[in-house]
Amino acid sequence: MTEKTLNFIERNRKALCTSLQELVRIPTVNPPGDNYAEIVDLLDERCRALGMQTRIVPVPETEAVKVVPHADAYPRMNLIARWDVGAKKTVHFNAHFDVVPVSGKWRSHPFDPQIKGDWLYGRGSDDMKDSIASVLFAVSALRETGVQPNFNIECSFTCDEEIGGDLGAGEVVRKGLVNADYAVNCEGSTGLTICNGHHGVLWLEVTVHGKSAHAAHPDSGLNAFEKTAELVTALQSLKEEFGKPHRTFKMPPDIERQPTINIGGVFSGTSGDKINTVPAQLTFSIDRRIPPNERLGQAEAELRGAIKEACKNIPDLKVDMKSALRIEPCLVDSDEPLVQEFSRSVRAIRRNPVKWAPAGGFTDLHFFVEDGKLPGMGYGPRGEGAHGVNERVSISDLVKTTKIYATFMTQAQL
Repeated sequence: MTEKTLNFIERNRKALCTSLQELVRIPTVNPPGDNYAEIVDLLDERCRALGMQTRIVPVPETEAVKVVPHADAYPRMNLIARWDVGAKKTVHFNAHFDVVPVSGKWRSHPFDPQIKGDWLYGRGSDDMKDSIASVLFAVSALRETGVQPNFNIECSFTCDEEIGGDLGAGEVVRKGLVNADYAVNCEGSTGLTICNGHHGVLWLEVTVHGKSAHAAHPDSGLNAFEKTAELVTALQSLKEEFGKPHRTFKMPPDIERQPTINIGGVFSGTSGDKINTVPAQLTFSIDRRIPPNERLGQAEAELRGAIKEACKNIPDLKVDMKSALRIEPCLVDSDEPLVQEFSRSVRAIRRNPVKWAPAGGFTDLHFFVEDGKLPGMGYGPRGEGAHGVNERVSISDLVKTTKIYATFMTQAQL
């Protein structure tokens, strides 16, 4: 790749920001899944303008409603785009276009993206419409400067990552729409760290059953809140277990991660609850993060087993359990050619040594690695406040990441 490609990106940083602002202005909030058709049409138009072959892929309603019951009113769809240069290898770039709902008091309207200094603000500016803008602008830079990539470029812009990704990246992998040798999921790490995997996750919904009664006669009922407190206390022993050395995931040179459990991120009673009633039912969530040295099935069996054991030891404790999300951890060997070649591109732009680490959260990478059996990795621009107030992306880092993508596209030897 010649310097003119990098210079083109640098000179046109304003156009890069404008392209991202246009994406942020479309409020693709999930749940429920607003405005998917609008953003897919826009991305389809952009990709075709770059000479890419495109395919809009709606998820059949009969399939979608099994995963998202309201999908009949909020259709699910994904976009596949491809630049075929006749190369032997193909790299697939994936990014999701849905964003989480807005809450809190923002400095500006979350869907009216504003620039303040080096920061571009807006919901989705970091998670992860910045990556969509960056990938497509890298392709645009190659087109404008007459430089051909070293491999065929295939992209998927997908829905529903924020609720698990089954109808997004999961759908395009499951339906055989990925025709590639490698996959780059454009999030999970940034800066000098390359994401070569991520933790898995198990979400459980636990419902504790009691018996309602008048608060003046509490002994005639069974207090579900108090039973929940006993159960949560019993589960604290898992935190001690997770902290033991043999449970630690280690990766050279300095990565150490433990399993984690978060209890009660969501909890609720019933519509009949009042101050002067004994609560008859309480439901709470458990978020169990699973490092790459564990498997999902084992983690779930351990957690369910701990709850069942508590039911044996705590009088009158009766619960129901339901899994709400199950994602396996994934890990790619850092010696894979994809990871090594991408590392060289990061070093070329950032001019510092890089390291590899699995993301503590989960991304759509596992669909490509675990289900699609592709070597994969994650990398995207640096932002702040994802899922929070005043979400923003660093414009200078957006530019650097676009240069990294362009460098990788033109210099990688796969």
